[in-house]
Amino acid sequence: MPVHTAPPATDPAPAPAEGRGPVEQAVVADALAAAGPETLVRTDIPQPDGRVRLYASWTDRSGPLADRIDRLALARGLDAWSWVEILTHHQHTTHRGRIEVRTHPLRQVLADVERGHHGNEEHRANFARLLADNAEQAGRPPLPAPGLPAWPGIGPRHRQRTSAPATQPHRPGP
Repeated sequence: MPVHTAPPATDPAPAPAEGRGPVEQAVVADALAAAGPETLVRTDIPQPDGRVRLYASWTDRSGPLADRIDRLALARGLDAWSWVEILTHHQHTTHRGRIEVRTHPLRQVLADVERGHHGNEEHRANFARLLADNAEQAGRPPLPAPGLPAWPGIGPRHRQRTSAPATQPHRPGP
């Protein structure tokens, strides 16, 4: 039974009553109902314009646990690459047609964060180079050393502070 759900942070345009919103919310609710307690559920729903609407939701008791994980990860200096590796390692992916649902059992995520898992250093360096190349191509300054953003967060509090647009171009990932 879900206790915390977070629809997309912003909605670019109000959807008419017969729009996709109720169907998307039903898909998210179904994904939450199928997940176990203390689980982060991320649902990617393709939109007609080619973008993907991202939903992050939390099952029973998971919102406070995810917020605790974020505080600990930031205190331990974990970065975006650690986030990618940890969430990918503890990810179960299912598909409902073109909709992708990724579930992350938070106790397993917490265990990696508690031990300060930083991930593969070669992959981290490659990720930093990729971000630097992308910034250069876009005419932006590179990120300061080590060239990686901080832990992006998995909890409702952290995500509300750093929320991204509701729809983004499709990018496969954790």
